[in-house]
Amino acid sequence: MSEKKVSYNYLKYSDIPDIKEDGSENIRYDNPDFPLFCRRNFIPGNVILTGMMVHWHSDVEFVYVEKGSVFFQLNDRTFRMKEGEGIFVNARQLHMITAGDEDCLLYCVIFHPRLLCSSKHIEEKFIYPVISNASAPYVLLHENVPWEREVLTRLRLLYELSLREDCELEMMKKVFDIWALLSDNIPRNVTRGIRYDGGFEIIKRMIACIEEHYKETITLDRLCRAGGVGRTACAKLFQKYVNATPIDYVRRYRIAKSIELLQSTDKTVTEIAYEMGFSGTSFFTKTFREMTGITPGQLRKGGWTAIF
Repeated sequence: MSEKKVSYNYLKYSDIPDIKEDGSENIRYDNPDFPLFCRRNFIPGNVILTGMMVHWHSDVEFVYVEKGSVFFQLNDRTFRMKEGEGIFVNARQLHMITAGDEDCLLYCVIFHPRLLCSSKHIEEKFIYPVISNASAPYVLLHENVPWEREVLTRLRLLYELSLREDCELEMMKKVFDIWALLSDNIPRNVTRGIRYDGGFEIIKRMIACIEEHYKETITLDRLCRAGGVGRTACAKLFQKYVNATPIDYVRRYRIAKSIELLQSTDKTVTEIAYEMGFSGTSFFTKTFREMTGITPGQLRKGGWTAIF
């Protein structure tokens, strides 16, 4: 593959989650009637915020690392995914991507299970048994396992097809191929119904509190009340599920929302800083640079390059 330098905005307004009332993410598909999302992303190394906060959705997701490495947090586990590795994330799992110590190129494919539900029979026999499989919140994918390698190959082909016009039927063929591989290789002799420990639902309530009230003063006690837990339990749950302290996660979320404003409005950096609950422009800019590797002004100008 020949490499060329391009200006690539890895922190995109469209990457900031659109949150539903239940706290889950509403994926912004280009065509709501064809709920399939394909992207090839550049994740720069040693950047705290990569445009994605911890989130969950009713859609299923695949990630395939083409080059470099990245950390993938899923529920209470963290995986370092390297070149040639991937992951299937089942519906309604708490997850996020964070940068590793080197640059990373990866493919991301998301689609809603309804895309495959051509009939009730297909849904009940092949779709529901996978998305409701309590023993398969995720599946790690490796190139040295034949069926997993086939999945990874089709993910790359899906992205390539997405760049063409009138490719929906070809894309659907690849999606059905991927699902057939999953259905054939994930054990079915398990109890249906996704099961979570109590902490999963608690952290979701606390994150929902942040998403709803991020412009206001959010104290540790306020988060504890939202989750119905004490300070120690609150801190442990944030460390377990998002690898951050509660207050650090609040800052991350505010920076993510500030990216949205920087890219979609003409508000000044000072106006955005105060709107996001920061005490001043200097602290906002310092925090922004620590989490993104660039300043708010550089983000607006798109003044950086990446090998892509």
